[in-house]
Amino acid sequence: MELSLKGKVAIVTGGSQGIGAAISLSFARSGAVVLINHLPVKRDVEGFESVKNEIESFGGRCLSVSGDITDSSFCTTLCDTAVKEFGSLDILVNSAGFTRAVKSNEITDALWKNGIEVNLSAAFYTARAAQDHMARVGYGRIIFIGSSGSITGGGGSAFYSAAKAGINGLVRSLSKELAPRGITVNAVLPALIETDLLRNRHSEPEQRKALVDRIPVGRLGQPDDVANMVLFLASEKAGFVSGQQIIVDGGSTYK
Repeated sequence: MELSLKGKVAIVTGGSQGIGAAISLSFARSGAVVLINHLPVKRDVEGFESVKNEIESFGGRCLSVSGDITDSSFCTTLCDTAVKEFGSLDILVNSAGFTRAVKSNEITDALWKNGIEVNLSAAFYTARAAQDHMARVGYGRIIFIGSSGSITGGGGSAFYSAAKAGINGLVRSLSKELAPRGITVNAVLPALIETDLLRNRHSEPEQRKALVDRIPVGRLGQPDDVANMVLFLASEKAGFVSGQQIIVDGGSTYK
């Protein structure tokens, strides 16, 4: 099944690192122009340059749009930039997020508010800013990167699990509201994906083995495993799929 995004314009928030970077690359390989949002910090800028170099190596196109998506006015600017530069905004992937291994009684008010803002509020702000651009042409794909922690309570912290559970509710609500305007809304819920965050937290061989032992398919997930599902949901082949939270976890969530 060919999943072509030729002629489409996509925004990927958090698109310079980890799962977001894999999604950016997958979209570009499939023919989309990709606007990669990231924070204006050294690690993310370097990540964008790496993604950009790979995209350009196979003739793809991408654009860096740095900024903080917890600022709703920036989210409007981000979506307006896609339309101004490339004529449309067809796909939005909300991949930006963060977690931290911390007990609930150690979560400060500031950390709680920041965790909810980054992992939930920012995703709403971008979706709100994107939908009118999509509705004008009667076509759009909005995809959230959630977490199986929204189901299991995993993910390292209460603020993360709570925010990602909020994503599931947001998907259900927006999918019903936006379907008549030609926009599908879905979430992909990963678990145990081998990103830098997972490698840093579980660097010892015995730690990695313990993780793999939790996964029925017998391996850690890779960012491309998530990107492949996102690519399908972003494609025209997924036009009858909306309001779904699709788990990508090697069978571990309900083990």
